Amino acid sequence: MQTNTFKVDKAITSKNEDLFNRKENAATLAKIIKSYQDEDSISIGIIGDWGSGKTSFINMVLEDFKDDEKFIIINFNPWNISTRKQLISDFFTMLSKEICKVPFPEFKCRNLKKIYSHFKFKFFSEVSQNLEDLALLFKMSSYVIADPVTSLAISKTSNAISDFNKLLNAEKKGLDEIKNKINTALSNIDTKIIIVIDDLDRLADTDIREIFQLVRSIADFKNTMYILAYDNEIVAKALDKIQKDKGERYIEKIVQVPIVLPKLNKANLIAIFMQKIEQFGFVYEKIDKNEFIENLNTNNFAGAFENIRDINRYLNVLKFEMSAIKQELYLYDFAVITLFKVFEPKFYEFIYNHFEIFAGTALASYEIDEEEQKSIYTKMIDEQIENLNKLNKEVIKKLLISIFPKIYDLYNRYFSDLKDRRKYKHKYRIASLEYFQDYFVLNFAENVIRKETIDKIIKANSHQEYDDIFNEYDLKELEIFKQLAFKMSVYANDFKSSEFIYYLWGIFDEIYGEKDFYCFNKCRAYLEIFSNLKEKESVVSDKLLDDTYSLDVRMLFIYSCNYSMREKGCFYEKELKILLDKLLQEDSEKVKEKIKAHIYALITNNFHYLENTFKIFAQNSKIFFLVLEIFIEKDENNQKHINQNLLNHIKPYKLKTMVEETFKNPTDEQKELIEFYKNDLQKKSSWY
Repeated sequence: MQTNTFKVDKAITSKNEDLFNRKENAATLAKIIKSYQDEDSISIGIIGDWGSGKTSFINMVLEDFKDDEKFIIINFNPWNISTRKQLISDFFTMLSKEICKVPFPEFKCRNLKKIYSHFKFKFFSEVSQNLEDLALLFKMSSYVIADPVTSLAISKTSNAISDFNKLLNAEKKGLDEIKNKINTALSNIDTKIIIVIDDLDRLADTDIREIFQLVRSIADFKNTMYILAYDNEIVAKALDKIQKDKGERYIEKIVQVPIVLPKLNKANLIAIFMQKIEQFGFVYEKIDKNEFIENLNTNNFAGAFENIRDINRYLNVLKFEMSAIKQELYLYDFAVITLFKVFEPKFYEFIYNHFEIFAGTALASYEIDEEEQKSIYTKMIDEQIENLNKLNKEVIKKLLISIFPKIYDLYNRYFSDLKDRRKYKHKYRIASLEYFQDYFVLNFAENVIRKETIDKIIKANSHQEYDDIFNEYDLKELEIFKQLAFKMSVYANDFKSSEFIYYLWGIFDEIYGEKDFYCFNKCRAYLEIFSNLKEKESVVSDKLLDDTYSLDVRMLFIYSCNYSMREKGCFYEKELKILLDKLLQEDSEKVKEKIKAHIYALITNNFHYLENTFKIFAQNSKIFFLVLEIFIEKDENNQKHINQNLLNHIKPYKLKTMVEETFKNPTDEQKELIEFYKNDLQKKSSWY
């Protein structure tokens, strides 16, 4: 896909480009400036929020001053100024050079030369105090004056040093005398000097204060005008530190003519956004431009933006990335996900890392406690939306619903027509399992497992072949390994291979990753992969009891069998009991850590058959006691309670029955915890 090459992030320079209907206002201000006859300096403030078009407005004003010999336009950029001395230095150096560039009639030249020489006095009187290298600095700059012929003559005469000494002596006459001479010279040239200082609100507080102090006291010369562009709230806050809590008053002393740009309403922003979108060149046949535009309008896409600068920033990224994505992808979905990426990167990553919530076209209808699961997902998404920093929350929620049918189902009581959802795969939409990760390829390309990789796994039939594939694609790195379950559920949902299962068992200890939550994440990833494999029940019992394989991975495999079959009974019940006995031979804290990782992996994977596994735990009182300890938590008042996640998956009365049957005669060590469970579960049983 190719797009037009216009630069959407650049301020306009002409009234012909005006999108905000401000050109008449700009023309009026230009007339006012031209009609100002007083010699006294005046400051004009162009006030508006960040991204409100202040620079564009100034450019339209200055357009009327092109080729007007009565005005000198100087754009002073205070960025990169590190000290007050450097600020003053740069200001007067630039001011003097810009004045000297302007071609004036002969009768004005002598006055300009006087102005320039006095700027040098002013500069050194302010910035060279206590500097021993004053002579060298002055010598380096003193030969740049208005008349190049004179400059050349001075540089070649032996009188240069003498001139320099005269200048130093003149400096001692005082700043007032120098300023008076500069003002006299400025009056005589009969020319207005307009000094534009833009983007003040982007500076650090100290730099903002320096600029305003400069305008107020240092450069109050005749026939000068300042145009200052800033966000009033930001600047006032910075100036509060000069006169405590009086930043507004300080601004009033400096800025005689404040001009507040009207805020752009949503209708303006939407119109501007759609106008810019129309300028994109949709040149290849798979893009239905009308459908794309209709989706943008229907779902109030442009309502997400708060200012024109955000629109420009977004369109720049979209324009760039449109040329890099697969042409098959659905442009509207890509536009939405790119919006999240540009302005809410944490939300963007949340979507990518939780494909189980977003990918697919419908919630699984067979899930137990479906309403409860919807509640969990909805809470997770609501928390993410509430933490958005930049974009309009209501609009973002609507956009999210517009591209993910599963999210639509979470927030709507009645599901939409499932027939329409069958088109998602055909149109290569983000909700399609096959294409979800392709929408993130520019950011996560190095970590994305491709269909070709899964095809190789399916065709392999030996430990060595599997190992070669895993090593080639870094599949033993935990962050990549975590994707394997999702990709296999998409591209290999009928895959069955006991050899592959044994291979996965064998590399359990080789999977590596970050230490934080490492055990939990690895258990969760394995559980997801096992849960999607077919005919796991064909695994022979001897293999499950083979201690050459990790104890953890064999237990996770048994959990997955009970999860995927959705039967009342427990598969490999005998083997799990044996493995639990072996687990108890390890250190108790280590056992607790492993069991905790197992159970939380089950819960996180929406394991709705946790009850069956708990029944097995309950047959071993030592294991079950450790499990019960894991699920005791304390609130901010140090009050104990049972973890709610556990009660979301096992009804309190059922858990109470397990506790009572397992601990009919609890030991002294067990009594306190068991009594707490029985009493607390008794109360909660009446709530469910």
